[in-house]
Amino acid sequence: MSEEKKIEVYLKHKDFEKKITGEVDEVLRELISFLTKIYPKMELASKLSLTVDVNDLLKACQGIVAVTPEGVVTLVDVETLPDKELILLYLVKAKISRLLNKSEKESLLISDILSSTKHSVGSVAGRLSELCSENLVERVGKGEYRITTYGLDYFLKNVIPKLKG
Repeated sequence: MSEEKKIEVYLKHKDFEKKITGEVDEVLRELISFLTKIYPKMELASKLSLTVDVNDLLKACQGIVAVTPEGVVTLVDVETLPDKELILLYLVKAKISRLLNKSEKESLLISDILSSTKHSVGSVAGRLSELCSENLVERVGKGEYRITTYGLDYFLKNVIPKLKG
């Protein structure tokens, strides 16, 4: 383990004290284990929470999108994707672009989505409305949308396999 990737956390609760040293994932696991012993309800709450790990998202998208100096590009044929899944793909690309500091926003304007998908205004607006109703996408401003955590989870479980298949 390189010294650059190591972190150190000092815990103290009543009479208990512990110093945890290691890589981020290792320290985080031990920290969560410690906290669930002190706060058992936290374990139940953590089982109910939905998160998408950034590393898992980036690994899953390998071979599907690539980061270039100009931005995030699609490497696979997306012609057969249904409109809703195509819109999700473009919103995932926006999310990745933001995560990798290639853009300042993780959202897209409807005009950007229209330009990317080359579908009609009515079709894109209708699918965005459906995606918002399903909590896969949220409207963040006038004509501006971003993918939700639930949408990322849906994308990983349902769209990625189609793109890799």
